[in-house]
Amino acid sequence: MSRIKRVHLIYPVGNKISTPDAIGRNIKQYLEKFYEVITYNYDEYRTIHPGEADVLIGHWHPNPFTVFRMSAKIKGWKRVIVIAPFCPDPTGWHNAFGNKVIDKCDRYLAITGNAWMKRLKDSPFQHWEPTIVHLDLAVDRVDFPFIKNNFKPAGKRSFLYIGHTAWCKNTSFLENLAEKLPEIDFAWMGGAQRLKNIKGFGKLDFSKVDAHDLIKEFDFLITVGTSDANPTTILEAMAWGLIPVCSIQSGYEGFSGIRNISIDNVEVAVETINNLQSISEEKLRKWQQVNLAELENHFNWDRFCKQVSAEIESKDSPGLAIPSLKTRLFLLFAEWKSPNFWAKPNNLYRFLKTNLKYVLQNQG
Repeated sequence: MSRIKRVHLIYPVGNKISTPDAIGRNIKQYLEKFYEVITYNYDEYRTIHPGEADVLIGHWHPNPFTVFRMSAKIKGWKRVIVIAPFCPDPTGWHNAFGNKVIDKCDRYLAITGNAWMKRLKDSPFQHWEPTIVHLDLAVDRVDFPFIKNNFKPAGKRSFLYIGHTAWCKNTSFLENLAEKLPEIDFAWMGGAQRLKNIKGFGKLDFSKVDAHDLIKEFDFLITVGTSDANPTTILEAMAWGLIPVCSIQSGYEGFSGIRNISIDNVEVAVETINNLQSISEEKLRKWQQVNLAELENHFNWDRFCKQVSAEIESKDSPGLAIPSLKTRLFLLFAEWKSPNFWAKPNNLYRFLKTNLKYVLQNQG
């Protein structure tokens, strides 16, 4: 019989088919088979006090006055487990804040790509390695049906970017690539502003047929992030039947159906795009089938949730290696330097505004 009775889950659990809602919703539905599950907003100002058989699991936040970070410091939890994207890039900007709380955690389920896990030992986060378990993302193929039945002829194939324009997405490189290849169609779904030389469709609801009708007109999904843990759009594209083209810094490396592209040399990237224009349709269809098999066999919610459940029941808590003073100082500086630093005016404003909304909702 399980020694765990109650799980406090800090993750969005809404109805959107995209992440992070899809992550939280699938975890909640799976864990409810075994435990009482209570959910919380990850950016909420709140402290949870554990019962005698409670587990804290969820998404941490750059702001120290948020529910996971404040609750993790309270004694009495059976397990404390972080589950959040992880990108051990050399800047440290994404995760440096975590160095202040990870020593309170039994395990870090790191949502990231295999490329980043290969680079963990050479990153500022190498002392976290004993605590980290690699957790690949997943998609539900009912939400992301296969729609790409035909590819455009060689030389006329098009590229679609889905996502936002934060610094880590490196969209200026994509603009540069499109400028050097004016004969090739590049498009973007995901924002209201404009990208140079790239057609914009704005934000779309990918659960709708009209969005699918647009998406299937493209042959490749392209993402050229500089420090992106592993964007879900790559898996979504695989499910739709588009061929993903991504930088290694987007997390994926060594998958035959996911084509890597350089972001260090635009001329090499141009050569990659031109080579993809001449690939036979037979090869493209083979990549489609390889990708569908990857989704069926690995990138699915059943495997994902079983990994989470196993860590909840585990008694393993290996702890951290001891970082050098240089590493500790670097991570403190990286946290302060990060665009996500909690005390920057815009970030602090959003935190206060969000929590005022929570207060008003509770009063209502």
